[in-house]
Amino acid sequence: MVVILWAFTLFHVAVGVASLSLAIRLLTPQERAHWRSQSALLVAEFLCWIYPIAAFVGVKSAWSAYATGHHHAIPMLLAPILWLVLMGLLFAIVDFAEDGVLGNARDPSV
Repeated sequence: MVVILWAFTLFHVAVGVASLSLAIRLLTPQERAHWRSQSALLVAEFLCWIYPIAAFVGVKSAWSAYATGHHHAIPMLLAPILWLVLMGLLFAIVDFAEDGVLGNARDPSV
C-alpha cells in the first residue's frame, strides 16, 4: 500500500507542477493570443489552477487515512485524476460546440 501511495503522490506532484507552470503560462498575453475560443481558454485555466489544489488535498487525505488505518486511501488518490478526466471531457465538449471540430480551440499559426 505504501508503494501505491508513493507512486500516486509522485504522479500528483509531477502533474501538479506541470499544471501550475501551464496555468502561469496561460496568463501571458503571447499565449492568450493563440486561443480562438475564450470558453475553451477558461476551461483550460480552471483545470490548471484547480488540479494542484485537488491533488494536494487528495494526497494529504490519503496519507492521513492510511495513517489512521482507514481503507479508503486509494479513492482519495484517484479523485484528482477523475478531475482531469472530467475537465478533459468538458474541454472537448466546449471545443466541439464552438465550431464542430475537435482540437481547434488553439490557433497554431499565431
